Amino acid sequence: MSNERLIKDLIKEGESEQLEFKTVVQKESIAKNLCAFLNADGGRVIVGVADNGNIVGINNAVTYKDEIQSYLINNIVPDVPITISVEIVDQKELLIFKVWGGSKQPYIFDSSIYYRRGSKTQKATSKEISELIHDRQLSEQHWERQIALGVYFDDLDKKLISKTITESRKNHRSSFESDDLLSFLTHYGLYVNGSFTNACVVLFSKNPSKFIPQIRVRLTEYAEGKTDESLIRNEILEGNLFSIRDELERYVNGLGVRSVFDKKQWKRLDFTFPKRALQEGIINALMHRDYSSFSSSVTISVYPDKFIISNSGKLPDDIEIKDLKKNHDSHPVNPDIAHIVFLNGLIDKLGRGTIRVVEECKDAGLRVPSWKETSSGVVLTFNGPKSLSEKKERNDAVNDAVNDAVNDAVKQFINDAVNDAVNDAASDAVINRLIQEVLLLLVEGGKGLKDLMASFDVARATMQRDMALLKAHKFVIFKGSSRTGTYNLAEKFKSQIQEI
Repeated sequence: MSNERLIKDLIKEGESEQLEFKTVVQKESIAKNLCAFLNADGGRVIVGVADNGNIVGINNAVTYKDEIQSYLINNIVPDVPITISVEIVDQKELLIFKVWGGSKQPYIFDSSIYYRRGSKTQKATSKEISELIHDRQLSEQHWERQIALGVYFDDLDKKLISKTITESRKNHRSSFESDDLLSFLTHYGLYVNGSFTNACVVLFSKNPSKFIPQIRVRLTEYAEGKTDESLIRNEILEGNLFSIRDELERYVNGLGVRSVFDKKQWKRLDFTFPKRALQEGIINALMHRDYSSFSSSVTISVYPDKFIISNSGKLPDDIEIKDLKKNHDSHPVNPDIAHIVFLNGLIDKLGRGTIRVVEECKDAGLRVPSWKETSSGVVLTFNGPKSLSEKKERNDAVNDAVNDAVNDAVKQFINDAVNDAVNDAASDAVINRLIQEVLLLLVEGGKGLKDLMASFDVARATMQRDMALLKAHKFVIFKGSSRTGTYNLAEKFKSQIQEI
């Protein structure tokens, strides 16, 4: 199901305890509603939708996103992860704000505590405030917040803590202003009454396995089948969450092109696993694993045509495997760990990480990844490529025709411009397709959505996302009605190309 369809289905449900509609951007009202969601089970605010569910859209959603992000971070206390995304539905821009239920309730905006009653946001009563405080006291007993015995300040990686402070400001995700490391750890509940918590050890210890041995990760790589003879790599990775993540990122980046043999067509298929999808799967496993158990583990097994991440963590009670391939509420097992990962910019759209994994694999021409819940945890399997098809041949034909009609200097200019603009927002496969789409519009002029879909053999939602990205960065404009209109190169961008 496309993301546009998912959003439409969500809007159809109407306003509720976890959903609020706004027709215009009113930052104070948005903040009040998010505060109320944080004091309950989380929720979304969708801007660009009327109370009756009609999609009206807003203009310059990207600009609003940048303006309001810092406002929310600075005015809701304590600090909390808030994700903001621009979505395109029926050719209209929507702003979607999302939070999970806060782990440090009660949350305050403008000196008041807000609470959600049905589809209304109101100030909390004294009874509701008392219940929030009681629930927070219970959450303090969570494994993350238990004291790690024998841990001293010198056991922590101070440079890593300082880097996290810097990244949180760079990403506009924290209102914390001091450079004092202990004050930062105290602010985020990682240093309590003169002692460091288990979460702090997982995140920042130089040698966390000294205190929490189950933090280790096993990495194995097989040349062929799962036999000892074919084992070409077998390592135990040690270190804190970030150092293990960095080591696995280097490994993923070095995987390069892989090959499998398609017996049906007697051809060798070359492919690459989408790096960002693998990294998303890895950070999710490290972030959500069950660290409280001594038998906890994360195992990564790599085969010629599969990449398998096995995680001892469990899905939350209200989420099933089928929910992972659609928009779903995000309830992190380890909220303190997840928050610090968020501050570092390693996770973005809460509840959409698994959707992004699916989209990246589809964009790379691979089979859809699968999740499986077992008695010992959750297993995520990335699969190899589909067989060669008319899709690849059609894409190759489009690419060849376009490339033959454009000189190298223009191709290089477009390649650099698109890469610079969307590098952080799209996978390599998507960036390559965006470049080809720009080249096609340059050579053949304006094209409707259906023509573009046919040219690149992608789904409507995929092409709408592509055009929204190019439109947001002023590469293309849309002319005409939503049904018969066409996408064209923006005049300013076209003028820059003509000067080459």
